[in-house]
Amino acid sequence: MNLMPWTNKARAAAISGLAGLLCLAAALGAPAGLSTNPAPDQLLLRGGDSLDGKLLAIDPQQGLVWKHPDVAEPIEFNLDRVAQIRFHPSAPPGAPASSATEPPCKVFLAGGDTLDGCLVSYDRTNLCLRTWYAGPLKIPRQSLRSVYFPPVAPDIFTQTGPEGWTQGTGAAAAFSGDPGEWVYRYGAFYASKSASIARDIKLPPAADIQFDLAWSGALSLSLALYTDSLQPLLLSEKDAAPAFSGFYSMQFLPGLFVNLARVKKNEPVLGLDAPVAVPALGRTNRVHLEIRARKQSNIIALSVDGQPAQVWHDTNGFVGEGSGIRFVHNPGGLIKVSDLRITPWDGVLEDNQTNLPASSQDIASLTNAATLAGEIVEAAQGKMTLRGKRETTVVPLSQVLRLTFSGANDQPGIATAGAVRAWFTNGASLTFVLERWGAEGVDIRSPAFGPARFSPETFARIVFPPRAGGSTNALK
Repeated sequence: MNLMPWTNKARAAAISGLAGLLCLAAALGAPAGLSTNPAPDQLLLRGGDSLDGKLLAIDPQQGLVWKHPDVAEPIEFNLDRVAQIRFHPSAPPGAPASSATEPPCKVFLAGGDTLDGCLVSYDRTNLCLRTWYAGPLKIPRQSLRSVYFPPVAPDIFTQTGPEGWTQGTGAAAAFSGDPGEWVYRYGAFYASKSASIARDIKLPPAADIQFDLAWSGALSLSLALYTDSLQPLLLSEKDAAPAFSGFYSMQFLPGLFVNLARVKKNEPVLGLDAPVAVPALGRTNRVHLEIRARKQSNIIALSVDGQPAQVWHDTNGFVGEGSGIRFVHNPGGLIKVSDLRITPWDGVLEDNQTNLPASSQDIASLTNAATLAGEIVEAAQGKMTLRGKRETTVVPLSQVLRLTFSGANDQPGIATAGAVRAWFTNGASLTFVLERWGAEGVDIRSPAFGPARFSPETFARIVFPPRAGGSTNALK
C-alpha cells in the first residue's frame, strides 16, 4: 500500500480546507437539501471531527487511507486518530439461498458476537456456516452459545413508489406555518416542510418495521403505529379531531431522544416511559431504524443501526387498533425516508438469545414449545440428532427453533490487542482483529473462529478502541 507521509499539521490543514470548500459550495448556490445520490461513508475522528467520503485501505502498521470528493489526492490518517467509520454500501448481495437441508440461522457466539448464514453442519466439534459475506466459516464448539432458526416469512410490504400513500390534507390545520408534502424521487420519500404521509399497510399483530432515515437540520419526526387514520392531528387537540382509534406515537425529538406514547380519543396521552437517549442520533444524520411490535406481549422495541435502544412494555394493554403507519415531519429541517420494509415478527428479541442460563446439557427448543435436553450429536442434512439419558431423538430442523449449547455463558469475548468492534448491514456484530482492508476484501482474525476474508459490503459500522500509547486528541 502506497501511503502519503502526511504530518499532523498537513492533515489538519486538509480538514480545514475541506470545511472551507464545503462552505464555499453552499455560498455559490449548491443545491440545498438532502442529496439524492447514494450516501457517502463517514469517518469520525477522536475529538469529534468527521469527513464524508470513501474508505480505500487500512493497514494496522501504516494507517488508513480515505478519499474525499473535494480533495484530489487520498488522505492518510494514523489509526490512533480514528474513532469509527460508518458505511452506507449499496444493497448487498443478500443472504445465501437456503434450503430444507441448509436452513437460515443466526449464530450467537460466546462473548456476545453474532453471525448470520445457513447451517451446513454441526458435529460436536465444529459448526459450518455458509455466508454470502465470508464464504464458509467453521466455528469451534467451544465458541458457540446458541443457534436460532428464525421462521421464514415473506415481506408484508416493500417500498417501491408513491402509489397507495395518502398525503395529509389536514396538514394545514395540524401544523402552524406553511405545510408542505412528501415527495417521492430516486427511491425515497423527502419532506422539506411540515408534512404527513400515511398508508394502511395491514400491519400484522406482530410486525418488524425497518427503514433508513436521513435528515438535515433538527430531527423532528413522529411515527404513528397501528393507526386507522391517514390524517395528522395535534395531540393537544386530539379530542376535537374526527374519530380515530387508538395508536402509538413514536417521536424522534431534536437532540438525542425518542419518546413513545399511547394515544386514544378522550383519554390522556400517556408516555410509556421517560424519553430514551439514543446517542447515535447525535453522532450522525443517517441511521437504520428497526421497530418491532407484538400485540400479544404488549411490547414495542426500537433498534438503531442494529443496536437495541429501548423495549417499551404497555402495562395498560396494546392500544393500537388500526393496521396503518403514518410519517409526520414536524417543523424543522429536511428529512428522507427510504428502504421501508415490513415483515412478520416471530416475537423473539435477540437479547433473549444472549442471556440464556448456563446449562450442563445441550437444549433443543422446538417450534411446538417442547424442549429436549441431552447432547446435540449432529445437525446436518435437514435433521438434528440429540442423545438423551434414555434415548436418541432425531428431529427435522424445520421443527427446531433454537439450539442452546451447554456451558454457554455471557462472559466478554477473548481480549485481543488491536481488536475492533464491527456491525454488519443485517444488524449482526463481531469483534475481531483487522489485519488488512483492501480492494480485494477485508482480512480479519476472530478469537472465535480464526482468520477469514469478509466482503466490504457487509459492514455498516466499525468502532476502533483507543490504541495503547495513542493520543485521543483531535488533529492539530
